[in-house]
Amino acid sequence: MGNEMVIGAVIVAVFIMGAAYFFLSSETAKTEIPSFVTGDMRAMYEWAKSPNGSALLQQIPCYCGCVYEGHKNAYNCFWRDDGNFDKHGTTCSVCQDIAKQARLMYGQGNDTCTIRKTIDAFYAPNKELATPTPLPAGCVE
Repeated sequence: MGNEMVIGAVIVAVFIMGAAYFFLSSETAKTEIPSFVTGDMRAMYEWAKSPNGSALLQQIPCYCGCVYEGHKNAYNCFWRDDGNFDKHGTTCSVCQDIAKQARLMYGQGNDTCTIRKTIDAFYAPNKELATPTPLPAGCVE
């Protein structure tokens, strides 16, 4: 019975260390994009952090319901206000679609108000899920 207890204790200790590593490592070095974010998703995170991407996404609501996670705009799906990585954008197709549409329209030369109105109109059926993102200065409803 002594050996069984030792083996059990070792298994529990390994499990606890593994869990601690997972949770602690996911809480460190937050200002960088983690290595598991690759390809188009990595490019979206990079754009969202860029001056133009962050300025635009901070003026666009997200309509996935992430308001319940404390998000205030589409930027928060990728980056928190303190500049730390937010993994929500890696798994949410609504967040990804909003950012892709905003980036595409921005690249086509559309202004912030046009981009915002287009995204708002598309997601109007999900209006109750929107983040509380004020209209950009100069935009009218």
